[in-house]
Amino acid sequence: MIGTRFLSHLIEIDPSIEVRCLARRIPLGSQHKNIHWVQGDLLNESDCEEFVAGLQTIAHFAQSNAPAISDRHWPSDFVTNVPPTLNLLAALRKRKEPPCHLVFPSSGGAVYGNHPDKDYVFTEKDQCHPLSPYGIQKLAIEQYLRIACDQGWLKSTILRISNTYGTILPNERRQGLIGVAIARALAGQKIPIFGSLDITRDYIHVDDVVSALIKSMDYAKDFDVFNIASARGHSVKEVLDIIKKFIDLNIKTETSVFGNAVLSLVPRVVLSNEKAYQELNWQPKIELESGIISIINYSK
Repeated sequence: MIGTRFLSHLIEIDPSIEVRCLARRIPLGSQHKNIHWVQGDLLNESDCEEFVAGLQTIAHFAQSNAPAISDRHWPSDFVTNVPPTLNLLAALRKRKEPPCHLVFPSSGGAVYGNHPDKDYVFTEKDQCHPLSPYGIQKLAIEQYLRIACDQGWLKSTILRISNTYGTILPNERRQGLIGVAIARALAGQKIPIFGSLDITRDYIHVDDVVSALIKSMDYAKDFDVFNIASARGHSVKEVLDIIKKFIDLNIKTETSVFGNAVLSLVPRVVLSNEKAYQELNWQPKIELESGIISIINYSK
């Protein structure tokens, strides 16, 4: 969702920009004169080396897991998600060119973990204590990027993004409460609830995330980390209440247990966005209710 929206916004902002995209399968209908698709795999070292040649900035969106499924089988989940990034970094390290700037969308909802203060708002200075393999992998990649920057052959900006929403999602997905809930509500299906209706998250619209990504592309420091979030918490119940206001249907929920995923659900995660405001001149513009309304209207 984020990568697709990011790509379209880049072209809208600067029609002359030249973009190179790597994917295992080139998306249908993705032809644009300034977007050059390369079919390849980050698990293939030669594909990575060919792809990074001459690039000045890379936005790295490749990820194939989610918190709810990352606990199924630790070895295979790790192999699928971390080595591809290491191959990309190895290719960048071999280059005989000035350091590339790599923008990495990490997870603000997964890397921080729990806090005993129920009203706590996490900042970038807080110690990370991820409770899922997904969060551990994101944090591990952050540390690899930091080492690369310390060694001088890379520049990197890390965005710890909170719970992103902004489009309707497939009914069977295990991640993305708002998009899945709207899809299932419109289809007359029960909405699965993981854990409790009181679980609180910081929801950020995908268009606000994209604006942060675009601003971070020109960030000057060699290495930095930013929370990209609304800095406001909403419980699952509050989210469902908003949806019910604008969908004239009898919305039903059901408790869903998905392996050990519920064990990784912290009661509340809210992130400060003050640093992003000060350093990137970024702040979110889309309120949760208006964002949800736009998804419902588009879906109808």
